[in-house]
Amino acid sequence: MLQTKLTLRDIVAAGCILLAAVALFLLPFLFVNEGETLVITTPDGSQVFSLTEDREIVLTSRDVMLTVCISDGAAYVVESNCRDGVCKNSGRISRAGETILCAPAGVTLTVRGGDGNVDFVAG
Repeated sequence: MLQTKLTLRDIVAAGCILLAAVALFLLPFLFVNEGETLVITTPDGSQVFSLTEDREIVLTSRDVMLTVCISDGAAYVVESNCRDGVCKNSGRISRAGETILCAPAGVTLTVRGGDGNVDFVAG
């Protein structure tokens, strides 16, 4: 029967690995840039809206009607008559780089930061 002893070196190594994993998990949250604009891209072109002004936007694209709401610095899809409804269930987006996609309508909602660039893209 094989017996192993847990040494102080093993405990320190495991602690370092755990600390590195937690740091890598928290890193994206520490340097998040709050978005300033919402870019709505359709097959017909793009429109830019400020996230600081509350509004409701109604879009029709590819026979799909979407209602996008901008409220409290975040954007989300309130209503959509597309067949899968994924865009409605995507939640609120407010950080640079976050995106909501309605594939049947060909519509993309993307939050951009103050300089128009995204900080990171999650895939």
